[in-house]
Amino acid sequence: MKRPSALVPVIAGFSVMLILMAAVTAIGVTYIRILSEQLTAIVAERNEKAELATAMRAMHEARYQALMLASHMGDPFLRDEEIMRFSRLAREFIQAREKFLALPLDEDELALWSRIRSEVGEVERNADQAVGLLQDDRLGEARHLIQQALLPVQETMMAQWARLVAMQRAKNQAAMDEARRASDKARQLTVSLSAGALVVGLVIAVFVIRLSRRLEAELFEEKERAQVTLHAIGDAVLRFDDKRLIRYLNPVAEQLLGTTAPAAMGQSMEAIMHLFNKHDRRALTHEIVASTLDGKPTSLPNATALLSASGLEYEVEGTCAPIHTPSGEIMGGVMVMRDVTEDREVHRQLLWQADHDSLTGLMNRHAFEAHLARTLTSKRSADFPMSILYIDLDHFKPVNDTAGHVAGDELLRRIASLMQDRLRDTDILARMDGDEFAIVLHACPDDMAERIARDIKDSIGGFNFQWGGKTFQVGASIGVVHVPPHGSTLDECLAAADAACYNAKQNGRATVMVHHHERGTS
Repeated sequence: MKRPSALVPVIAGFSVMLILMAAVTAIGVTYIRILSEQLTAIVAERNEKAELATAMRAMHEARYQALMLASHMGDPFLRDEEIMRFSRLAREFIQAREKFLALPLDEDELALWSRIRSEVGEVERNADQAVGLLQDDRLGEARHLIQQALLPVQETMMAQWARLVAMQRAKNQAAMDEARRASDKARQLTVSLSAGALVVGLVIAVFVIRLSRRLEAELFEEKERAQVTLHAIGDAVLRFDDKRLIRYLNPVAEQLLGTTAPAAMGQSMEAIMHLFNKHDRRALTHEIVASTLDGKPTSLPNATALLSASGLEYEVEGTCAPIHTPSGEIMGGVMVMRDVTEDREVHRQLLWQADHDSLTGLMNRHAFEAHLARTLTSKRSADFPMSILYIDLDHFKPVNDTAGHVAGDELLRRIASLMQDRLRDTDILARMDGDEFAIVLHACPDDMAERIARDIKDSIGGFNFQWGGKTFQVGASIGVVHVPPHGSTLDECLAAADAACYNAKQNGRATVMVHHHERGTS
């Protein structure tokens, strides 16, 4: 009788183990996929809904608080800041609302959203009326409208927002419970089948050690790639090897670089990606890639720009990090970056608007006072003569009353341009308030400052403003203050300039009044 081969039980055991492992893998993958989809739904949808609902609720509360605060502010500038904050919150609410509505909503959420939307409309109508009253300086009427008309619908709307947030939290909890049950079931099945596979696997472990090691290495590498790709969603992602050759581009990177992934594959980073310093045009790609391959995660400098293959330049920000093998060696790197051109341009515009008058484009009062304060405390302030001109337009109100505020605004713009043309590049002209302006004449002798003041007065007095078939003329009362070289403060200088302008106005005609300011006087 033929003796059975010793390989039979090994093959049989190995086959059983493979079957059990296949079953474990299939069942585990199935339930893990279900669990992953549920968790993804929780993180990407439910949590996002709850966060957006909470954010929109907070924005409405903040908008109401901004109106309440503005209605109690006597200072029109501070009140305007709160109104601007109110408007900015409206834009942020619209963005959050669009993101919320872009998500899949069930019937309960749509029904509740419909009720909220109708109440939001009522709140916005009352809020717009309140803003109009605040802009007209009718604070009492604004406060009455807020308390009597806006507050009730605000409270009703906030209750609906609270219901929406609570609904999202309840749905999140239900999804978490379902995911937990799926996880428990997958764990039980996996443990049961793994126990059977383990018994057989112990007999033939020697045959699968090498296979296990290979699978472990492949899984580790795949995990690294998957994590990098996941973290780069929405941004440009480039992966390169230790020879600086590009191995992966995502669609966003293709768009920024102006090329395609197939065309870039195998090309060097320096040939495809042109990063440079936007101030001195110094190339940055080589040093960033070199630093990454040395094992140092690198953030792109603040002034980094990208030149695409199509010739477009983008301001970008991001990071470049090395990728390690299981043994710790560097196998390449990944760069994640995003286009911030528009964001930085908006930021620059906001910075400009914070220091400039929106009507004339001149420096505003806040920026003017900050500049004058710095000048008075600088070392150069004692080395050169300096004068301050304070200008108050005469007969400006009749232009507003007769031709309207549009005509008045246009007149202010033209007078601002007229004065700017008569100043040196080093002089500072600012609009202080309404029809008042101020000038700092740096390194300007007293007699020259007085000639400039008279020239400005004569130019304004001789300016004929045509509007609606009518001709208007305005004058200017100008106070001139010669600032002493030591010891003057900002408040003293401004008080002296204002007083000189007031005395000039009391003369009954447009004139120039010179005030020799001394320390401690105003």
